[in-house]
Amino acid sequence: MSSNHGISYDGLKHALTIKESYLSGEPLTVTGAAKQQRLLMPEHLLSNDLALMQYDDPLALAVIATRDPESPMALAAAIRMGPHAKCKELITGVFEVVSEATKHELVADCAKLLTKNAFSPEAFHLVRTRASNHVVEIREAYRRAMGDNLRALLDGKMAAREFVEEFIELASNGNLRIDIYRRLVMKLMRSDAVRPSVKFMLLERLDRFPQMVKLQIVNEVNSAPDTPEYQTLKQELRWIYEAKQKQQLPHAQQKPINASGNADASGPRITAADLVGRSQIDFGAAAGMHRRNSIIKPVEPTLKRNATPSIMTSGGFSTRELSSWLN
Repeated sequence: MSSNHGISYDGLKHALTIKESYLSGEPLTVTGAAKQQRLLMPEHLLSNDLALMQYDDPLALAVIATRDPESPMALAAAIRMGPHAKCKELITGVFEVVSEATKHELVADCAKLLTKNAFSPEAFHLVRTRASNHVVEIREAYRRAMGDNLRALLDGKMAAREFVEEFIELASNGNLRIDIYRRLVMKLMRSDAVRPSVKFMLLERLDRFPQMVKLQIVNEVNSAPDTPEYQTLKQELRWIYEAKQKQQLPHAQQKPINASGNADASGPRITAADLVGRSQIDFGAAAGMHRRNSIIKPVEPTLKRNATPSIMTSGGFSTRELSSWLN
């Protein structure tokens, strides 16, 4: 497909892959230093100094702006799409569809403001500033909610299960940086004021944490002293490991592992690599619970379209086609 109008076949493939990621709950990631996968954050999209490869395609940005459940990501994608709409008439039409199809009122307002002001530098500066402030405001609001929940838990006003579920949701939806996310989880795991039941539930939901957080949790539990509480946590970790092994190799004979994770006569020690190294299968495909804020990036799915999409052969994009496809 010709890219003279701002749309290419590769861009369409990227956009469809991103749409599949949203449908399956997989995270959006970017490749950082040393080819390490990192979460795609609103700051990445708002930065003019970062080349984001497939995320710089206007169709890919249109999917994020319309489908992302969190307004900071959707808003940042719409703003990054703006310069493409300014240069290509066809993308201007796509941008107008985005303003109508997005789930977030703030995204629609900013998109309409850019269009009304002919994508002027002043308009871009205004919406970019508003987006940066919005990201900070949302994160601060989620952090306050997490702090309030922790106080309620410690005061006995909130059930442990409810706290853990809301903690994971708030951390996910708040677009927390991984280092902050990891510190919060580690404080919960190390705190003597937090009941053991909360720590058990955190381990039960290990598949819902970003990979760097998983590694920290596994290493923390494995290296902890053999107190009664941590011995029980190590036993829970062993149970999770064995359950995931059975899911992966249901007919394979499993070697016994002792409760502390140390090797007995024939059993190996559970390591972080054991639990996280196979996370694409154990915690992703098998559990089917990838979160958008997870740092795991499964193998990129192949495009499940044998025939050429009608959208590519029609000679253009109609408003009805775009609206139905983006949603």
